[in-house]
Amino acid sequence: MTAASSEWKLQDGGGAAESNGARDDYWRRDFRLLLGGSVFSQLGTLGAAAANPLLALALTGSPIVAGWVAAASTLPGLFLHLPVGLIVDRFDRWRIMLVSQMFRVVNSIVLVIALLTADEPWFFLLLAAVIDGSCAVFFRIAELAAVRYVVPDGEAESALGKSEARHHLALVLGRPVGGILFAAGRTFPYLLDALTSLVSVISLLFLKGRRKSLGTQHKRALNISKDRVLRSFLEGVRWIYRDRFLSVSLGVCAIANTGFQIVVLLLVVEAERRQISGSIIGTMLATSGVSGFLGALTAPAMVRRLTPVVTVQYCVALWIPFLLVVALVSDPMIGMCAWGACSFTGAYINVALAMHQGRVIPRGVLGRVEGVSQFLTTGAVTLGAFAGGYVIAALGTRPTAVLVTAAFIVIGIAVPALVREPRPPRKPGPAKETGQNAHATDERVPVASAAVPVGGDA
Repeated sequence: MTAASSEWKLQDGGGAAESNGARDDYWRRDFRLLLGGSVFSQLGTLGAAAANPLLALALTGSPIVAGWVAAASTLPGLFLHLPVGLIVDRFDRWRIMLVSQMFRVVNSIVLVIALLTADEPWFFLLLAAVIDGSCAVFFRIAELAAVRYVVPDGEAESALGKSEARHHLALVLGRPVGGILFAAGRTFPYLLDALTSLVSVISLLFLKGRRKSLGTQHKRALNISKDRVLRSFLEGVRWIYRDRFLSVSLGVCAIANTGFQIVVLLLVVEAERRQISGSIIGTMLATSGVSGFLGALTAPAMVRRLTPVVTVQYCVALWIPFLLVVALVSDPMIGMCAWGACSFTGAYINVALAMHQGRVIPRGVLGRVEGVSQFLTTGAVTLGAFAGGYVIAALGTRPTAVLVTAAFIVIGIAVPALVREPRPPRKPGPAKETGQNAHATDERVPVASAAVPVGGDA
């Protein structure tokens, strides 16, 4: 989710917006093609992601393998976010998006062939999940950069809002579609993934003036050394460490994302053991997307009223009753609804952190801070998905649910003590006002910031 400030100005956009005329129609057509292809691709990807643990359980009967497969699609993001950002800044964004989607088409077709012919195709499922996750990182980062060149300066906020809404729509539809297709046939979700990725490829090919509108640059030397990536990472870590609210909130989000991944895996395992159809499981998992969509619509006004600090305090506390339902009610369908409802408050936390970062983090380091944030939260998702299978196999589903709920109760108690509303600063005198404080005011301007993924969607 993205919270965009009214003061945010794109540095490399397509110029001032024109009310009518060929130029206006030109960029709107390109934006619709870019966004439409992206949404179709997300629909297929989310459908395949919903089918992955179901297929792993059907092939092996092992929650550990199901955890491996769930973690495989998120693992590339843990290692690729920082270096891919540098690659996107130095190479043709259109080509990066096109190649990544073509790889996804081939990847899905190869997986379908393996499912039909291989004796033990679960390894191909694991490998396909890694490749698909890697392509998704390249495409998403290149797409975010490309939007800045397709959309004129005055239309950026409206365009990003449409992009966010359509992403949630894909999330709502993708999971039930994946479950329904899996119930109809094991290969169907992956055929859909190949088809939707192909639609994205075609939409990219039809972009007009793609070289100019996507900010294609002359090929630069790719200087992505370990030292450079490490310096970028450490700079973001320092800014997060200096801000107590941000550091504590990110720590909470990381723990929560780990817990949410374990919860959804144990609920899927319980549903599979009760022989509940994949279509019903997918529909129940879609409650997360619906809740996140509603939270995204209502969060900005409420966060401004409550302040980011108070919002995070309340939302973390509201996770506890939902997780208690998961722990105390053995019906996995009810548990999935409770898990999905956590996405509503998760959206509020995302908006609160985005607003806070826009207010206090200087524009020049915001990207590095966001990179570290994504690294931490993506790593937590991967850890939860990977470890969840082992924890469930060792303890069982019900004890695991109780253990995760106990961890959330501890978080709910600790956050109000660790995160408090800062005291208003004393008004500086005239001499200080023209010195260091004035410089800080000029540097920290509200900018757009991608929020941290947290909640049931994570």
